[in-house]
Amino acid sequence: MKFKDRLLPVATIVVVMIVWFVAAEIYNVELILPKPSTAFGELWAAFGERGFRLGVGNTMLRALASFAVAFTAAFVMALLSVRFRTVRKCFYPLVVILRALPTISVIFICYVAVTGWFRAVIIAFLVIFPTLYASFYTAFEGCMGELADVGKVYKVKKRHILTHYIIPAVWSGMYSDIVNTLSLTVKLIIAAEAVTATAGSLGGLMAESKVMVDMGRIFAYTIAAIVLSYSTELVVRLAARVFAEVSKKWRSH
Repeated sequence: MKFKDRLLPVATIVVVMIVWFVAAEIYNVELILPKPSTAFGELWAAFGERGFRLGVGNTMLRALASFAVAFTAAFVMALLSVRFRTVRKCFYPLVVILRALPTISVIFICYVAVTGWFRAVIIAFLVIFPTLYASFYTAFEGCMGELADVGKVYKVKKRHILTHYIIPAVWSGMYSDIVNTLSLTVKLIIAAEAVTATAGSLGGLMAESKVMVDMGRIFAYTIAAIVLSYSTELVVRLAARVFAEVSKKWRSH
């Protein structure tokens, strides 16, 4: 990556911080718009608290669990839908309903119908599953039929078609959606935790700060949520690089 490409994101963050600082100085009401120094000071203090570290860990585990379940379910159902028309016809109405459900309705329904820490996991799953299913279905449909015909004509082994063509093709088509959906999952989990006042979570800590009208802490937890969401994107990007290297080795054999 060129130095300029590395510098531009940093410059954007600097501009945002300057705008935030100027706005806070002009408004000059810490109770509503705390200064950056206040928010980052609160964040630093929060890192020393066991409840904060536990809340961040629990939120991240819930996000990963929800994404893993949705990813697996979407993969399996999309594959079955491409292979079997009956499955596609039967499953399509359910996907449409889930896609049309307002997120806030999902949160309220689960808040009343479900209890326990996994309530946020279910909420995030119901929101992200239709998106992942649609992405997988499009990726499978776009490559499996054509590659299957090529395999029959040139008598390529099914294992080679799967490892050399289908998996890399699906991954390249899904990569952007995976990055965006995983980041969205983190935000959904935090929102669900906040609305349902889930104990021992980042969203629950935000809800507590709202009750106490502690804007410094709310901004601090918001910064933590942004870092958490962005870190998941970095992990996926790193995994993509590793996968690309593995794919090259597969293709060379």
